[in-house]
Amino acid sequence: MQTAQSKLLYEYDFYLWLEDISAKLKARDIEHLDWENLIEEVEALGNREKRELIHRLEILLTHLLKRIYIDSAYDNRGWELTLKEQRRQLQIQLKQSPSLKLYFSEIFDDCWQYALSQIRQEYAKVHFPNQWEFSQESEAILSEEFWQL
Repeated sequence: MQTAQSKLLYEYDFYLWLEDISAKLKARDIEHLDWENLIEEVEALGNREKRELIHRLEILLTHLLKRIYIDSAYDNRGWELTLKEQRRQLQIQLKQSPSLKLYFSEIFDDCWQYALSQIRQEYAKVHFPNQWEFSQESEAILSEEFWQL
């Protein structure tokens, strides 16, 4: 049975609530867990992982469009550094959570459309393709070979 104290703790001191939940989990005190808020927080962690994947993929695709289709010696190095960092972070995230590879595939088209719309606003005079012209597989996009621009 979860206690009212635990629920109040969640509302007024989240960090202390985390410590309390952690201590109860370590002690295997499942009767006194704040199940409702614990479930909500675990689900939120999963959603946070998904949002981070979307955000990084959108940045990656936007900078890929810039680097591939815009000839700007002045900007290329900065775009390449951003690409390198986003690629690295996506690799780490997918290594830590391999099940997100399926989600990567599910959201790719939406991320592509977002990146394309953003880049077209920023560079209205540049012609960008309507469709992604390369593999959509995470392994391909994040591979060394893909990055030989």
